[in-house]
Amino acid sequence: MKLFTYRGIRVRAFYRHIRGITWFIWWFPSLLAIGNYCYVNLEELKGHPLPQVYFIGGILLASCLVAYLLNRMCYEKILFFQKLNSLRILSRFLIENNLYLIKNIRRENKTIEKIILPQVYLKQSRYKIEVRFILEGNKFQDRFLNLGSTLEVMFNGDFRNKTFDKRFITYDIAINRIDSRITINEVEVKGSKLQLMTDVTWDYIEEPHLLIGGGTGGGKTVVLMTIIYALAKIGFVDICDQKNSDLAGLKKIPVFHGRVYISKEDIIQCFKENVAFMEKRYELMSNSPKFQAGKNFTHYSMTPKFILVDEWAALMAKIDRDYSLQSELMEYLSQLVLEGRQAGVFIIFAMQRPDGEFIKTALRDNFMKRLSVGHLESTGYDMMFGDANKTKEFKKLDEINGVKVKGRGYIANNGDLAGEFFSPYVPLDQGFSFYDAYAKIPIMEYSGEEFTVFGEVRQQPETIEPIEEEKALNNETNGRPLKEFAEEQELKMATLRKIIYLLQEQGIVFERTESAILVDPFQEELLLESLIHFEEGGRKSYPKAVEAMLSHHGLGQGQGQA
Repeated sequence: MKLFTYRGIRVRAFYRHIRGITWFIWWFPSLLAIGNYCYVNLEELKGHPLPQVYFIGGILLASCLVAYLLNRMCYEKILFFQKLNSLRILSRFLIENNLYLIKNIRRENKTIEKIILPQVYLKQSRYKIEVRFILEGNKFQDRFLNLGSTLEVMFNGDFRNKTFDKRFITYDIAINRIDSRITINEVEVKGSKLQLMTDVTWDYIEEPHLLIGGGTGGGKTVVLMTIIYALAKIGFVDICDQKNSDLAGLKKIPVFHGRVYISKEDIIQCFKENVAFMEKRYELMSNSPKFQAGKNFTHYSMTPKFILVDEWAALMAKIDRDYSLQSELMEYLSQLVLEGRQAGVFIIFAMQRPDGEFIKTALRDNFMKRLSVGHLESTGYDMMFGDANKTKEFKKLDEINGVKVKGRGYIANNGDLAGEFFSPYVPLDQGFSFYDAYAKIPIMEYSGEEFTVFGEVRQQPETIEPIEEEKALNNETNGRPLKEFAEEQELKMATLRKIIYLLQEQGIVFERTESAILVDPFQEELLLESLIHFEEGGRKSYPKAVEAMLSHHGLGQGQGQA
């Protein structure tokens, strides 16, 4: 039997003045030193008071300011003082909301009122605050039962959970969430868990299907490309981008060859083939000598498959009046969402807002992981995170400590409370290129009869293209690393990579090594001329600048190889 449970530091009334108390403690040694100086030099002070008063007053003022700055720094940087500040906040909250009792004490024919706070305890670590309130039928019990949202705002954190024991209710508040942010190099899949923050993962088996929401400019595309970067290393990723924008450019990357869909007809065909793929897997699993009821695709050493759709609402808008296509697509989607988990087929949807007009509520409820980036309207949050977060305060933060932050949002399992989320940091301003990173991902071979539903067409380039690339790298070249050219011309690597990507779309081939892009003299000329056209065009459009340069040279699709 457990006789004692440590619940934390009890909140007392005097804690509401704790910042002033600690400031005075820092200042007190200076006061002692000044008092000692005055005592030792008392006669001199009596003889010449005016200059000494100025001197002592200056010292007092300076020491007071130093004590204040030292006190403030401690409360910002040191965990012990942060706990004291949390106790101060709680103490003030209880007193200002009349959550206390008055005890009358008689002293020398006088009655003194003493504030007695109820039993409230605080435990705090670097990333978490636990606040416990006494219940036991006291007069404040009903008010203590629903403080999650209030505490969340008070401590500038995220209310995660509340639990009960025999005497207390405990609220868990997550704090300092940005410190749990990771870089793109740390985004990896372990088992079936995709690491998104230090303490946040997406387990695509236990929490099948991912719904991503976010307004324009919130960082949704970067999150998508980061997730693709990790998943493409451990499984097959089909990409549907009917807008023909950022993700459509991945069709040139070897690892995504034949798995990028743009037109509505191709996207519907993608869903149809994946339904056939899923059904074939179920057939193979049920006929396998290893068959065990309830086992999923991992038991049969099968590779996961992901279908990513960027802006599902735009796709549905394209087929708005074609009811037969709508019905066909929704049927395929329903099958994959409801049956795909065990066969290892998972859906990732990215939408500005998951409106019931474009995706049925019953289907949306089967997306077990929800993630938003940027700021949504209140209705958008309701659609994303459901009734469990009706009372949650979704904060809009564009800056943290004076620094502009992108990729901030919220994440939750369906039906759970949402927590603050920071998407992995991608150093795009330092020249990081998703396309270069994707190009290094090894191509995964199709293995298993279930892949026959896709035909032989896709497999052919995936086995030939890397071989051709390897041969090309072994040939002699008169090219030099792009970085060397950029330094010589004092140009930004990010800008040059953007132009190279546009040139590659027009059939101009750039040789690569494991660590660098190579450029020959003719390609250097093309890059410089593209930049000239960009400047002459008012610095508005790189695609138009590249188009003008190619037109001048009479180059186009497949003609740019020097």
